[in-house]
Amino acid sequence: MRVERDGHVAHLEEGEVFGGTLGAFAAPLQARAEEDALLYRWPSEVAEAVARPPATAAGPGLLEEVGALVRRPPVWVLPDVSCREAAQRMAQEGVSSVLVAQPAVAAQALPARQVVGILTDRDLRTRVLARGLGGDTPVREVMTSPVHFVEAGLPTFVAVLRMLELGVHHLPVVRGDRVVGMVTDTDLVRLQAHSPLFLWKRLEAGEVARYAEEVAQTAQALLDAGVDVVQACRVVSHLHAVLCRRLLRDAQAALGDSPVPFAWTVCGSEGREEQVLPTDQDNFLVVATEGHEDYFAGLAEDVGKGLEAAGFPLCPGGYMATRWRMSLAGWTAAFRTWMADPQGENLLHLQVFADFRPVGGTLSLDPLQDVLRSAQGSPVLLAHLARSCLGFQVPLGPFRSLRATGGQLDLKAGLVAPVVCAARVLALAAGASERNTFQRLRAAREAGLIGDEDAGAAADALAFGLRLRLVHQLEARRRREPPANHVAVDRLSAWERRRLRESLWAARQLQERLRQRYHLYLWG
Repeated sequence: MRVERDGHVAHLEEGEVFGGTLGAFAAPLQARAEEDALLYRWPSEVAEAVARPPATAAGPGLLEEVGALVRRPPVWVLPDVSCREAAQRMAQEGVSSVLVAQPAVAAQALPARQVVGILTDRDLRTRVLARGLGGDTPVREVMTSPVHFVEAGLPTFVAVLRMLELGVHHLPVVRGDRVVGMVTDTDLVRLQAHSPLFLWKRLEAGEVARYAEEVAQTAQALLDAGVDVVQACRVVSHLHAVLCRRLLRDAQAALGDSPVPFAWTVCGSEGREEQVLPTDQDNFLVVATEGHEDYFAGLAEDVGKGLEAAGFPLCPGGYMATRWRMSLAGWTAAFRTWMADPQGENLLHLQVFADFRPVGGTLSLDPLQDVLRSAQGSPVLLAHLARSCLGFQVPLGPFRSLRATGGQLDLKAGLVAPVVCAARVLALAAGASERNTFQRLRAAREAGLIGDEDAGAAADALAFGLRLRLVHQLEARRRREPPANHVAVDRLSAWERRRLRESLWAARQLQERLRQRYHLYLWG
């Protein structure tokens, strides 16, 4: 089947789909059968189902509604109740937490708006007993506030992600404006083997030696449960951050408290929350002021060794805190230097460090973000960044055929990197602070820099590329082979080949938008 759209021609193979509103072969287009062919016309909902990855048979698991885990109404106390009374109430009710509510609460229901805090058994241990406070201490003085809720109708996976993001072990469940119960990390761990929350607990306990193996098992379990790869990446990125904070605590236990505030910061795919399996370390250290070199050199060395032992190899390019650590003023000056002369190593450094995300320490990096935001008013800088994105060759041949080398196609260089690079440029042009590529594409669309169709196609392409790469990397691990970015084209299913062609075309179209926006046809 020969299809033509916007002046571009492709030849489709048996089993491929065209028309509708999805993918690179969406309507309107012209199609001509070049030989006898049997075509099926499907409703749009069927076509959308075909575009999704094949489903697993893992059962509801993390896709079950949160409300299904609620076993009893919420237990609550007044803010002026003593910790002793709250602990007695928890013991009587057989729960590990109580909500703290305003006195105006109704007897039959607990409105979420009247909940002012939560007190857990952990709070009693760490905020009361460990500090030597008496049992008469009012609950309001040690409770956690504000309280974060989760909707009963959401999949339980959302509760897992929210716990990891917030670092909490209990979430009140609401239906509408009413609190209907509580869900705990223990409830969620029971849902799934290799639960992210189980691994979180192991990391908090300092059990990091088997992290690479365990996080791979967690990633496989997430995919098997039907969790989409974008959310799986977010979950694992939070686990990586928990690992970093655990190693920082261990290092500081040996070195002593930090003499000044600092920020342990990750970059690259980990900074964008798009990394799953441990890859090269990409991190740097920002210190509040100059000085204290011995302390922070030791901190970087200890954490780097801990990450290596946990399965994160050293970065061949040297983008690690053992080499890259400066004061906040030094980093802002470096960013300005790279942005003022965006060529050679300056351009490379800017692309690596612009995807920063602090995961440990207390130092605010808002000044660095302010410097990046100034890129919005620098068309020369943006043009240099855009031009570098065109250096990624999307492996499509004539008529959108897959261009493999030795039967292998590099998903990272040919699909993931072009979309990531373009989204970074567009987000900077929009003045957006997002790091995640999907969020950057959304910000660029909202700013009017790209259309809805281009943004959606690029996001779908990246999601497919990340998922396909992860699936093949997990398969390689099971074969005791090192995970790689290449896939053997002849081992892909017809569905995967079709989606790969569409995804590569979407990546190329995004590059084309950069070329047009920054007039790169005229720039040699």
